[in-house]
Amino acid sequence: MKESENHFPMKDPATVSWGRILKCGISLGAYSFTVAYEFLIRILGGKPKGSCVILNYHSIPLEERAKFARQLDIVVRRATPIAIDMETMPAPGVRSVGITFDDGFENFISQAFPELERRNIPSTVFVILDALGNEFGTPDLLERVMSPEQLRAIPENRVTFGSHTLTHPFLPSLQEQDAFKELLESRVQLEKMLNRRVVLFSFPFGGFTEALVRLCHQAGYDRVFTTLPYLAFANAKEFAVGRIRVDTTDWPLEFRLKIAGAYRWLPWAFAFKKRLLNSRIAASALGSRHKESAGQRVPHSLIRKSASDLTA
Repeated sequence: MKESENHFPMKDPATVSWGRILKCGISLGAYSFTVAYEFLIRILGGKPKGSCVILNYHSIPLEERAKFARQLDIVVRRATPIAIDMETMPAPGVRSVGITFDDGFENFISQAFPELERRNIPSTVFVILDALGNEFGTPDLLERVMSPEQLRAIPENRVTFGSHTLTHPFLPSLQEQDAFKELLESRVQLEKMLNRRVVLFSFPFGGFTEALVRLCHQAGYDRVFTTLPYLAFANAKEFAVGRIRVDTTDWPLEFRLKIAGAYRWLPWAFAFKKRLLNSRIAASALGSRHKESAGQRVPHSLIRKSASDLTA
């Protein structure tokens, strides 16, 4: 799997831009091609391969709950919801969708979980250990993270918990020993807290490398999740699994294309962009401006300790 393109969940997902419109348009073309290809297979007496898309949510505010519920209704109508720790390939002709949440925001309990439970949809929450019981986000968009007590109160048979590191760093920027500490200690501490095995992990900011994937193996994970929108589970034992970011502010067409896997062309676009920016021609054209902006892309910490923690 290719290394990641950085994704930062604190950007406003509701922003309408030409880039977003272009992505939607290209994805519509990709979807049309897929439909035509699958129709041809059926005409010839075959059955299309099964497919799976893993959705990546973050926060579900109160005012966005109705939109989230409508998206879940679309998922139930158009796909089969699954648990992401599955070990079998998607059945032929079946479109599967897994649902994940990064960061462990408190509004998962009050807004997201009741809607998931109502539709009998399993989900996975990736937890930042040091953020539990505190606030997390950029200064202008801080949100409360679940406490350990709230985490333990969620039914074990409906929600799976995975690690999202100790402190939510951009892992490729760390020394190997520091990255391994984030991976291993977050898993161990979460297992002690929940008194159950924790074998799933998602990369903060979507930042990963092949070396980090190997470290995840060493840290004891069974499966890790990126933010590259590949179709999931190309094989039953797939270790590094792609996901597509979704938001309650997605346009209806945009969301339908995402659960159909139509955005799977994006990793190749990311790779092309990376090669372009790393070329000598691009480096000379962009000069120090590109270096400066690249250095400012990753915040040092998005965790704000609660008052009780600060005075303890």
